[in-house]
Amino acid sequence: MNYLPNRTLYRNDSKKTLRYRLLFLFLVLLFGWTLMSCQRDEGQRMFDKGRSLWEAGKYDEAIQNLIVLTTAYPDHHLVDDSLFWVANIYEHYLHNPKQAIRFYRSLNSRFEDSEHHTQSMLGLARVRSLQGDEGKRKAIRIFRELQKQDEYELTNEEWEQNQFRLVQLFFELKNYEQARVELKRLIFEKPKSDYVPEAYYQIGRSYYIEGKNDLAKIAFLQAEKKYGFGKETLSSALNLADLYEETGRLKEAIQVYETILSRLEEKEVFYQLASDRIRILKSRLRKTKTG
Repeated sequence: MNYLPNRTLYRNDSKKTLRYRLLFLFLVLLFGWTLMSCQRDEGQRMFDKGRSLWEAGKYDEAIQNLIVLTTAYPDHHLVDDSLFWVANIYEHYLHNPKQAIRFYRSLNSRFEDSEHHTQSMLGLARVRSLQGDEGKRKAIRIFRELQKQDEYELTNEEWEQNQFRLVQLFFELKNYEQARVELKRLIFEKPKSDYVPEAYYQIGRSYYIEGKNDLAKIAFLQAEKKYGFGKETLSSALNLADLYEETGRLKEAIQVYETILSRLEEKEVFYQLASDRIRILKSRLRKTKTG
């Protein structure tokens, strides 16, 4: 009797086993793909519903839908979008800074590569800046962190606007020296920006607040010289005229007000203001001469 194994039968059994395994693997993958597809569809549906509720002004319900999406489907591609929307709703519509901070921070820590990361950090800085001096310092640190990034995902105008927000924080903290550093940075890095005249004005204003009138005058005059008595330096001119008037240099004040008239139309408010100041200052000069 032959007790040797039937190799043909063995090979057939192996092939059947392999086919069963492949079939099982295919069914598992198909089930997984189907499940993921259903999750994606359901996640998209919840996100769309959240957006619709937001558009309808139902902010609490919108938040509920978006938060459920983030917890039910933590790997869904719309989780970071949902966190960003939730934070924005809390910040701009429900005016709940505590919750806005919570969700901005959640997005920033979990999704550093998200397309919303930079805007989320800016949102966090906005909310922090409203929380007293300590909150302002935290906001400044966020702006500093953004400045160090290799790719600052903002347009030129957005960068300039946020540079002024940083300057404003230093003004509010009475750190005028650091405010000037940031203003000079804007002038140096964006020399053709429409915000440069405002930067010169703010530098002069910072010196003016500190009582450093000579340095304030230099900054105001620098703006005037650079832009040739243009309308964009109106703020600098007005402050320069005030500075001259306060220090008793009435003729210089009148001359500056006259340059203001040359850059405005008669119907404009500041034209009338400059005209009134010229009339008053000339009257003061006449009284001074007559003793």
